[in-house]
Amino acid sequence: MGAPTETSAPGLSRRLLASALAGEPPAELDRVAAGLEAADPLALEGDGARIAFWLNIYNARLLHALAQRPRSGHLLRHRRIFRRAAYTVGGLAYTLDLIEHGLLRGNARPPYSPRRLLRRGDPRLRAAPSRPDPRVHFALNCGARSCPPVRAYTEQGLDDELEAAARSYVAAESSLDRDRAELELPGLISLYRRDFGPDPELVELAATARGGADGDWIRERSGSLRLRYARFDWRLV
Repeated sequence: MGAPTETSAPGLSRRLLASALAGEPPAELDRVAAGLEAADPLALEGDGARIAFWLNIYNARLLHALAQRPRSGHLLRHRRIFRRAAYTVGGLAYTLDLIEHGLLRGNARPPYSPRRLLRRGDPRLRAAPSRPDPRVHFALNCGARSCPPVRAYTEQGLDDELEAAARSYVAAESSLDRDRAELELPGLISLYRRDFGPDPELVELAATARGGADGDWIRERSGSLRLRYARFDWRLV
């Protein structure tokens, strides 16, 4: 194949993700990813550009890692993938865990750790968005069955794209039991509960996502609904 035509960081991230989604072999993904070594993530201006870039890089790297291993079994048995699988961007290594927790979550502690992944002064922190957006959880795919689907994200359309991802995922992964006045939210939200707003905001998210008669019913009883969370399915897709 010829050399990549994209040389900008956003263009490379989208090309790499497209190659991963197309099922290109790991060697080809390595070749495309090599272009990231000269990319400068600090040149990405604004949170929209940075969030879109890192979402694409994360999802591409996850698909790249899974392409090198059997896609069967339980994701938690492959936990080391997230600590080891990395791309070199602008001369610095970014693992999957660092992208998610160190950058996109504002260097928040991972659910499995009492400590932040990046220490104060780590140069990689400079590549993070200025503030986290919890909707990224509906855009990051970890390879498990309960994960959101993978799609490309863009700086220009990011807000609409994240909103669509959030609504689509919550609509598909939530359920409503009117007899029990019980709203079941996606297990993904429970894993990162502290990243989201108070319960009324989650109820409104579910009402908007489900829409129609369900949405109206949820809003009318928002103060009395019992919330619970679905079990997250960690089996590999």
